[in-house]
Amino acid sequence: MNITRDQLKQYRHEGFMIVPKFLENEELEMVRNICDTKVAETEKDMSKRGVEKDRINVLGKKYFIHQPHKTHPRLENIIFNNKVAEVCKATIGDTAFLHSEQFVVKMTDSNTNFAWHQDSGYSVYQGGAEQHKPYLTCWIALDDMSEENGTISVLPFSRSPSRKLIKHIWDDDLSAMVGYDGDDEGDLVEVPAGTLVAFSSFLLHKSGANSTDRPRRSYFIAFTPELFLHSDESKGVYSSGEPVIIDGQLVD
Repeated sequence: MNITRDQLKQYRHEGFMIVPKFLENEELEMVRNICDTKVAETEKDMSKRGVEKDRINVLGKKYFIHQPHKTHPRLENIIFNNKVAEVCKATIGDTAFLHSEQFVVKMTDSNTNFAWHQDSGYSVYQGGAEQHKPYLTCWIALDDMSEENGTISVLPFSRSPSRKLIKHIWDDDLSAMVGYDGDDEGDLVEVPAGTLVAFSSFLLHKSGANSTDRPRRSYFIAFTPELFLHSDESKGVYSSGEPVIIDGQLVD
């Protein structure tokens, strides 16, 4: 996979770039099937516990399913491969560790929008991480993404209130952290399934509601150029921590 000069320029100046056809058809179907399995497990667990909200998960509306590769090792073929290595080298450098991964799924509901935030805002202001260098988020579309099904919008660095970390506040009504409440609606990202959108963890982004009759599925994988700790250092390393590339070489 070759990252073009235009893609690099956009990432460096605006905080994001788009990589078409990142997943091949067989890879896409495999990830979709695992995503559907994890959603069914999450719904069963929440129903069994009698809860409709579990932090940012809302039963029947939206799901954030963390570390699915721990129970479905086939996902390691997506996380640890040469395509990922090239994206990491082009954005955060020759050393990269797995930071986190999750499925994000929106069901049909008018309240499945997600507020403006930076991914590092969740890490620091909800997760308790220490201040850190920006890491890389790879957002992979598992379905064709459109305004109708609640795709993401990004606020390019050139229009953002800050290229640095912004303080985030939890909003109970939205069941989300909020880092920006300005008037800029951002740039809508409408892409076909299999596309990867790579963006800085300091990039503000949001997503709309899914008004279609089908789930809207995506797969987030984040990579960090260096491991960082919780603000409470006794809790240790904040990231997942598995090395992906060291000195530019894919780790076996």
